[in-house]
Amino acid sequence: MELKDITASTSIVPSSITTWLEPNDIRILSQDRLKVPETNLIPAICFYNGTFVPIHAGHISVLDDAKRYINNLGTHELLAAYISPSHSGYVAKKLNPEELIGAGHRLTMIYLAIENLDWVMVDLFEMFRPCKTPLSIVMAAFISRVRSQLPDGARIDVFWLKGEDALFHTRSSDNLIRLGFHSIYVLNRRSNENIINKNDELNSIQDYHEKRWREIQTLSSFPEKFHLVQATHMNLSSGTIRAYARNTFTTREQLHS
Repeated sequence: MELKDITASTSIVPSSITTWLEPNDIRILSQDRLKVPETNLIPAICFYNGTFVPIHAGHISVLDDAKRYINNLGTHELLAAYISPSHSGYVAKKLNPEELIGAGHRLTMIYLAIENLDWVMVDLFEMFRPCKTPLSIVMAAFISRVRSQLPDGARIDVFWLKGEDALFHTRSSDNLIRLGFHSIYVLNRRSNENIINKNDELNSIQDYHEKRWREIQTLSSFPEKFHLVQATHMNLSSGTIRAYARNTFTTREQLHS
């Protein structure tokens, strides 16, 4: 796949990026920012997938919060994180036509956002597959490549990062956890205050999150692999940012309300 085929009507992607867009290379995990282990703790990496339309400070905060949490466990040493942008076919089905941006724009923004994060890299496998691929296949391929490509890959624990909205997904993720993933929910939004305030059985957002998290653990065959992390900063969703981009008269106060 040539770059020009996926970036029609977008700005030019930096030359440093184009060297990674050869079709035979999308299965190769970059290691240029992979930390050399400094301890005998279990090596760990993060897998962070999503549309990233657009990537923003909230995504970076999720990465930072997960890094802090993993390194504070006392059992693991975080070596790196990989961002996995969704395939354009998935993005087109999830978003409204006026919200779509070219793959080249999307990828360029991601690289610019992580430019100064010396432990975060981009995995191109999902984004440049010939067609939209089921998440189970994407994640199985990722952990297989971790095992086969990264140094001491058989020992590495992979932490799958999720935002707060993932707590509301009712479908079990045990089939993905069974592949070898841990699952981290980072509570990074205040989007459900109105719902919670109307429920007499719940007194706070935190109570609701913890109740829902316990339900997920109880229903799972791998409760020890679920982690709940409170974000250091509350952030807007990409959807809210897209809405703001469509309506330039929206104020910051309205965005946070």
